Amino acid sequence: MRRFITTSLLAVIALPMLACYWADNHNYYLFSVYERTEFSNRMDEITRNNWKAYLGQNDDSYFFFRADDIIKAARKKGDALMVSYVQNLEKYLRCVAIEERKQREWNYPTKEEINACRKNLQAIRSYAAGKLKTRLRSQHALLYMRSNMMLGQHDTNINFWEQTASQYIETVYKDMMKNIYAGALYKTGQEAKAGELFAEMGDYNSLMTQYYKKRSFAAIRQEYLRDPNAKVLPFLLQDFVNNSQEAYDACQPHGEGEAFGGKLFIRDISQDEAKQMRNFCEQVVKERKTEVPALWKSAKAWLEYMFGSKERALKDIRTATTLSGTERIKDNARVLRLYIESALVPQSENYDNWLAQELEWLFSKQAENHYQNVLNRVTYQTLKKRYAESPERMAALFNATGTYEYETYIDTMKVERLEDYLQYTLRSPRTPLDRFLWTHQKKTEHALEDLIGTKYMRLCQWEKAIQWLKDIPTSYYEKKGYAVYAANRKYDVAPWIKRQWLRSAVLYSNHNGKLKSNPKLTFAREMQRMEGELNVLSGEELKKRYYELAIRYAQASYTGDCWFLMRDGKNVSDSVRINETDLAAKAAELLRKADNSKDTRLKEEVLFAKAYIYMNPSPWYTLTWNSNTYEYDRHPAPQSAQYKAFASLVEYEKSINKPSGYVSKCDEYKQFLQAYNRR
Repeated sequence: MRRFITTSLLAVIALPMLACYWADNHNYYLFSVYERTEFSNRMDEITRNNWKAYLGQNDDSYFFFRADDIIKAARKKGDALMVSYVQNLEKYLRCVAIEERKQREWNYPTKEEINACRKNLQAIRSYAAGKLKTRLRSQHALLYMRSNMMLGQHDTNINFWEQTASQYIETVYKDMMKNIYAGALYKTGQEAKAGELFAEMGDYNSLMTQYYKKRSFAAIRQEYLRDPNAKVLPFLLQDFVNNSQEAYDACQPHGEGEAFGGKLFIRDISQDEAKQMRNFCEQVVKERKTEVPALWKSAKAWLEYMFGSKERALKDIRTATTLSGTERIKDNARVLRLYIESALVPQSENYDNWLAQELEWLFSKQAENHYQNVLNRVTYQTLKKRYAESPERMAALFNATGTYEYETYIDTMKVERLEDYLQYTLRSPRTPLDRFLWTHQKKTEHALEDLIGTKYMRLCQWEKAIQWLKDIPTSYYEKKGYAVYAANRKYDVAPWIKRQWLRSAVLYSNHNGKLKSNPKLTFAREMQRMEGELNVLSGEELKKRYYELAIRYAQASYTGDCWFLMRDGKNVSDSVRINETDLAAKAAELLRKADNSKDTRLKEEVLFAKAYIYMNPSPWYTLTWNSNTYEYDRHPAPQSAQYKAFASLVEYEKSINKPSGYVSKCDEYKQFLQAYNRR
């Protein structure tokens, strides 16, 4: 069943929707004086709690209305009235499902289904009307009005509400009956009265349905002239301002498509219309007929920021926060002031102190999704620019706000800046802003030390890496997602000879992530020792050492089997990261130093390694599509580095007569050899 049972006929009217995709450009709406899901959430929560109480459930296992469960419980209690009510409610829901199918051409109900549904609704209506003097009076009255609604008997519902149901005690069922009453007013042409009731109840969806084609400056002005304090005005003004933001965001450098969480009902707002609205907002405030001048002043300020004078917007939003309005309207003005001030006000200690206070307030509001979105937009679009020259504060801000960019930000920072950030998180805060950030840091033990050590490994600065990694316990790495790879792969195995694929049984076993030591520390120490000995080696031993180091660099690169030594994860689009040595290129350089070895097997391995695809910027061939065979044809590319490497290997194999098994069994080598011999 849906989150709460359909009450107003407006809820099942189809509306056009925006086909949007996920592209988090942080363009969330800032202007919110009217909570979109207030009515539906309230109805859902109360009705769910009522059913939970009836079933005697104290946990969260109950979520959806299930008629069978309630009927079973009612029979156990000997509650025949509840049994009959739920049975008829279930019949009503089946009729709702048929009505909703009318919105889908591919599943439109048959004439027989529609007629049967109408007969059922008439029977349900008669049943409910006969139960209006029982202890479940409100529930049956709601079922009675629902049936009338589906049967199109809106005048009957208007009379029933005004003469009877409006006198009932306050319950969630009465709230839903009032919602049906508002829908009946709308369907019978009493739109102004219906809109006021929908607005009073917080029914955003019904308001959007009613005013979908009336969302404009002209409509807002008309409503204001009718009643300066019409309850629908906050909804209409919010819709206008947010549509204006859509137009503004689409023109900004950070705009990359529709933001997730954006409106479903968008109309274009011209700058001329936005200017008309700004002027009208100022007029409303000056007339002093409105009880909520903060609403109009803050709307004017945000429109000015987007389309007019930003400096004027700053002045107006500061004024808006001093004017009267509901708590939601005042909070909205405060949100807008935070964004505008953080975008325009010069940096100063006083500003930082004020910002700390505002962010603390914003954090206290995070239970509502809107304020999470506000924090996201403010962080990325204003604070990120403001603190760009203070990377430790920026990292702390990303951490505190829980934004996904935190991991990317610290991963790409210069290692010296990351060390500064670590010290920032450890020392006592010196200012209110630092205290706010320090208080809200989410810390994982050893995480920053591990990343600093890893960054030094990426730079091949083994001694510094060791200093940061030496105190991190093995247990820390056993909790990492890559632990199973670290436990089952070896960095001294040549990747061009053997790839270390892991079987599913190994990957998904609970016992294959146990480590004998800190894998990064072990690698760093070995690399420090092996490179430190280069000065005392010579001849064939030196060439062998170059080859051994090349293996390790290739394995630790993002294309190697031991990628986990330099990063926590990898994907198909991975590449050499910012502030990271190209380890594959370093391996290729070491192979060049080793390829003139006199040792037959070593030289063969080196030549084979040089032909390894990940040691080359391009393959030995180009591809063209063959429309006759519907396959790609390969064409040798003699100028490519891999072609030249394979050619050197082929000529060398001719000189030793008997290639090793790993060479002769290599499919890529065999294909190259055929092409090479045909040249």
